[in-house]
Amino acid sequence: MITLLLPVLIGTAGCGAGEKAPAGEAVYGQPLAEQFQAAAGATREAGTAAFVSMLTYGAAGGDAVQRARGSQDYERGTARAELGLDAPRTFPEGTLELLRGSAPKGKQVLATADDDVYVRSGSSAWLKYTPEAVNKFGEATGEVAGHAAGDAAPYSGTLADLVPRAIPREAPERRADGSRVYRVDLLPEVAGELLPRHLRGAGDAWGTESVGLTVRLDADGRLTSASADLAPVLAALHNQGMLLEVKRLRATYELTAFGEPVKRPFDDGEPVEDAVEVLASVDTLTRGRCATTDGTGLGTEEIVRPVDCADRHDIRVLGQVEVDRVFPGQPIIGSTDRYGKEECERADAAAPKDWRRGGRYADGFRVQGESEVSVSVAMDGDPGNGTETTVTGSYTCYLTVAR
Repeated sequence: MITLLLPVLIGTAGCGAGEKAPAGEAVYGQPLAEQFQAAAGATREAGTAAFVSMLTYGAAGGDAVQRARGSQDYERGTARAELGLDAPRTFPEGTLELLRGSAPKGKQVLATADDDVYVRSGSSAWLKYTPEAVNKFGEATGEVAGHAAGDAAPYSGTLADLVPRAIPREAPERRADGSRVYRVDLLPEVAGELLPRHLRGAGDAWGTESVGLTVRLDADGRLTSASADLAPVLAALHNQGMLLEVKRLRATYELTAFGEPVKRPFDDGEPVEDAVEVLASVDTLTRGRCATTDGTGLGTEEIVRPVDCADRHDIRVLGQVEVDRVFPGQPIIGSTDRYGKEECERADAAAPKDWRRGGRYADGFRVQGESEVSVSVAMDGDPGNGTETTVTGSYTCYLTVAR
């Protein structure tokens, strides 16, 4: 009996091995909870794709849209995208300025190559942020460094990063073209990672309401779109007094043109500058030095490009000041930054008078820095017997060019 059946079994196996697996079997043949992880692999295997990632802020005066549009090469770990923040004139001006904290005015081009990120504004040279630059300048580089190639895609900071972290619990809806649509939930603090870094201040106030995420995979199991209603994230921001004029917040991501040729991030002959060599933290600039924020890609005055004061610039440093105050037996109430401002007032008063002539600089000055508070308590617990509150800190005082 066995000798008769063996040839039949071998023949059956040989026939099956010659058949082509159904489209999407590598994804849809997996357990439901593992399909998003498999879809990430199927998407990478496409080799290349075009993408559009958007974060839309809806207000009474219209929508402000933060958009990245470009292409990705999964095999090479490279990407190129044009970035921009567009809003109608009727969008609330104060809120728009807050959003521009992560999106410098004008269009930018951003490219990634493994761990390095390149930024260019207009016809300027490419500015390269390496891991060394990120280590040197810290979190201030986050808006650029956060787009470095990741596990999910060569361009990070989109919903593509969050899809593999979600776990489907219900079978997807199958469409006539073989695609599947999944509806899953995300924790609000996870969805909050899509926000610009200076808006991620909700802390422990994210709340418990989940964020609804809709994911679409094509017939081959590749990610083609994802969208999320970030209302719970917006509610958390409102609780912190942020973006109060924004009534709707939504994130979307789309992939198309799988496998088609893509443009290289940039040409070998184009000039490239290293951020480590040409940028500086504003708190390292000495009195009288000038700098510009143009071309850094960061939308912040923390990291700047030092320039000659005869050239076009945005800021002029009044000085670096220190705060070191002791208050016997009394707690500190309110912001301690007021002591830094007082020191900056002295630096402003001591600045050469010709800096203010001609109306080049705006009235007043700006302050960056922070203080720490420490309290030493008397051994006998009597506040009046040796208890002291100490405030120490470092601040940069600087003028800004009048607009």
